[in-house]
Amino acid sequence: MKTNFTSVCSLLFLLCPFFFLQAQGTSEDLKVQLSEIMTMWPGTYNNSKQIDSVLNKGGDVWRLDDSGKDGYLHVQSHYIALDVPEIGEHVLYVEEYRDLKPEATYRQRIYTLDMDSTGTQLRVKMWPFKDKKKYVGAWNDPELLAMITKEDISAYPDICDLLVEKTEKGYLMSMNGSDCTFGTKTFNYQVLLTKDVFSYRDKITNAETNEVISTAANYVFHNLDRIE
Repeated sequence: MKTNFTSVCSLLFLLCPFFFLQAQGTSEDLKVQLSEIMTMWPGTYNNSKQIDSVLNKGGDVWRLDDSGKDGYLHVQSHYIALDVPEIGEHVLYVEEYRDLKPEATYRQRIYTLDMDSTGTQLRVKMWPFKDKKKYVGAWNDPELLAMITKEDISAYPDICDLLVEKTEKGYLMSMNGSDCTFGTKTFNYQVLLTKDVFSYRDKITNAETNEVISTAANYVFHNLDRIE
């Protein structure tokens, strides 16, 4: 038994550096992925091509006046990298609006991207603005963007972070199952990011019955092409 125990200990000793290097490699891979995402994501996108295709096929487009309700949304998105160490090392400003009307804000967030404490998972944390109107239009105003501080935003809980997965062509970012639940509502948001396309879909469901409370285009991805 003593010999066997010694042999096992020796084997574990030899394998320790291997496991350490594997873990270290994973962490280094994620750093590369994080850098790639921060290079790929900034830009201006819209799904005008998709909307034209939907209309040509007689489909519904959900307009600001609620005509075509529950159909596709016509969205323009601005993702801008910020240099704000107070908020984080990897930060994006997000502003989206509908029907090509900048005043019709659809989503406005700060995103911070980082590895989790284990160094094995990339996460996107979303920070909504406390004042819903103060920074509307900041995508087109560098001076306004430069004014954003951590006091202006408040993070969603960790349960609503987007978990990042590398794909063949880019990245899939998703909330984890039904984790992002508050009361009777479960929120799901997913992103597909490639070099020239940003796609998203989101929905709210009843946490008890799984019935869909709100979504657009039956939870189909909205495909926004890079235009800048």
